[in-house]
Amino acid sequence: MLVSVVVATRNRPELLRSTLLSLKAQTHQALEVVVLDDGSSSATRAHYAKLWGELDDRFRLVQQGQDGQRGQGPSASRNQAIQHTQGQLVAFCDDDDIWIDNEHLARTVAAFGSHPELDLYISNQRAVYPDGTVREDWLPRLTARRADMPALAEGSHRVTVEQLSQCGGFAHLNMLLLRRTLLREVGGFWEGVNYEEDRDLFWRCVDRARLMAYCPGVTSQHHVPDRSKQNNVSMTMPPTDRWLMAAMVCRHIAMSVSSPYIVKLSLQHEGDLLRHLSEHSSQNGRHPTARLLAWQALGAKFTWKWALYCVWLQARSLTSLFLPSR
Repeated sequence: MLVSVVVATRNRPELLRSTLLSLKAQTHQALEVVVLDDGSSSATRAHYAKLWGELDDRFRLVQQGQDGQRGQGPSASRNQAIQHTQGQLVAFCDDDDIWIDNEHLARTVAAFGSHPELDLYISNQRAVYPDGTVREDWLPRLTARRADMPALAEGSHRVTVEQLSQCGGFAHLNMLLLRRTLLREVGGFWEGVNYEEDRDLFWRCVDRARLMAYCPGVTSQHHVPDRSKQNNVSMTMPPTDRWLMAAMVCRHIAMSVSSPYIVKLSLQHEGDLLRHLSEHSSQNGRHPTARLLAWQALGAKFTWKWALYCVWLQARSLTSLFLPSR
């Protein structure tokens, strides 16, 4: 069974090299890797000839745009790369991450082969932070519940929408294998955003999948972006823009899915983001905006602590009406 791996990249040739060599090490040979270069510089593109000398004909490079032009972003880049793939199964790996289990694809393909209704396979990953701290289990709450999940195939368990919605996170792209038919059904990545597009795709796919599997074994390594550097799309955005875009993603998910579990989860997460925006507005003296955002956040996710905060903001607003102007 052919697996297509999509890698979007821009101006990170050395990191990309590590990513591609980790994919090359997979024991499953029916593999194609499509790398979409989204407008990298001439200097970066000059590295590719040397890099491709270390690879084989399963690796293809698609160059988007002129050297150094403004990139179209990860959502559009991945969608474009998907158009160049042919595999029945589609996987992703970010250009600054790696796969660390060489048997990952072999094991996953066997699961898809034995379960024709399997549409989505989630594996685990470790996260390495800029200070060297390592988080060995990306979804510990889900892993802790594996005893409640029926065995599906070697190393994997059948997982439900409800269980995923209660796991306290979501599966990054490095952790996913999707049946192409599912990816086509959801329409690929939402190109309206270039941040949290992985969250958006994940929950829309979960909503449509016929059968899903979770493998608690660690198969990939995610390198958490350094917030002090602007070498990642999300790090070039101010916090308020990230919160606003993430809130829009939550609303898009809720509008796109039918599962009440996913709708509730997405709107509650939107409430958390509205809290950040409210507090930020209050700290910067925009108290009417802070008050409105606070009440919206309370409607999305009720807590007594936040209800008191809303009342305090409202009282502060009323008090200001009676204070003498300066």
